[in-house]
Amino acid sequence: MRLLPVLLLATALTLVADEHAAPASKAKAKPQPQEHAASATPDAHGAVPAADGPDSPSAALAELAAGNGRFVAGKRVRTLDTAHDAAMRAALVGGQAPFAVVITCSDSRVADALLFDQEAGRLFTIREAGNAPDLQGIASAEYAAEHLGSKLIVVMGHTSCGAVKAIREANGKPLPGNLWALQAGMSGLLESTPHDPNEDTKAHLARLEEANAKRQAQAILDRSTLLHELVASEKIWIVPALYNLASGKVQFFKPVSLAAAAPAHH
Repeated sequence: MRLLPVLLLATALTLVADEHAAPASKAKAKPQPQEHAASATPDAHGAVPAADGPDSPSAALAELAAGNGRFVAGKRVRTLDTAHDAAMRAALVGGQAPFAVVITCSDSRVADALLFDQEAGRLFTIREAGNAPDLQGIASAEYAAEHLGSKLIVVMGHTSCGAVKAIREANGKPLPGNLWALQAGMSGLLESTPHDPNEDTKAHLARLEEANAKRQAQAILDRSTLLHELVASEKIWIVPALYNLASGKVQFFKPVSLAAAAPAHH
C-alpha cells in the first residue's frame, strides 16, 4: 500500500511533462517563410555573396555605379541590413569570387564597401596612401583577376587627399622618414600637372587628385604583363575614378588604354 502514493505521484509528473512538451513540439513545426525565402533569393542581402556577381567588365562597372547611387541617395540595401551576417560568413568560408578590385587610398573616410554598397565577398580591396600601389599591390590585383575571376579594377582617388597634398607641398623636396615612398609612387605627377598661375591651390589639388588616379591606373597596366593580356582579351577593365567626400559620388573615367601601355617585365 505504501507504493501506491509513489506510483500516483510518478503518473502525475509524467502527465505534466507531456502537457508542457506538446506546445514545444508544435512550435518547432511552425514554418519560417520570411527568413528562409530571403536566403534563397539572389537579390536578398547575404543570400548569394558572390555567385550573383556581374559576369563582364561593363556589368561590374554598372553594379558599382548602381551601388554608389544607392549610397548617395541614402538607400543602401547590401551594407545596411545585418540580419543575415552569420549566413553570409558561413557561405564565404568555402571561398570568394569578388567581381571587382578596388585600389583606393588608405584614408579612413573612403570605405569602398559602404560607398559602393557591397557586402563581404564582392570587392577585393587594396589600400595605399595616394592610391599608388607598389609591386605587392599590383601582385594582389593580378591575383584577384587571374585566380578569383574579378572583372574590373577601379583605381579610385578622392577629394581632399592628404597624400597628394603632401606631394604638392613638398614640391620635390624629400619627405621625412619612409614618406619618400609616397613621392616615388607618385613620381612625375607634379611635372605632368603643373600649377596654372590663374588657378588657386584648391583647384590645382583637384586636378592633381584626378590626374593621379588616371596615372596610377595606367601605371598598373604598364607594369603588369598579366593584366595587359587580360585587358587585351577584354576579360577585365582598369578604370580610374574619383570619390567626392562631400557629395559621396564616385566619378568614373574611361578605362585606361592599351595603346598607351608598355608592359614592364620584372
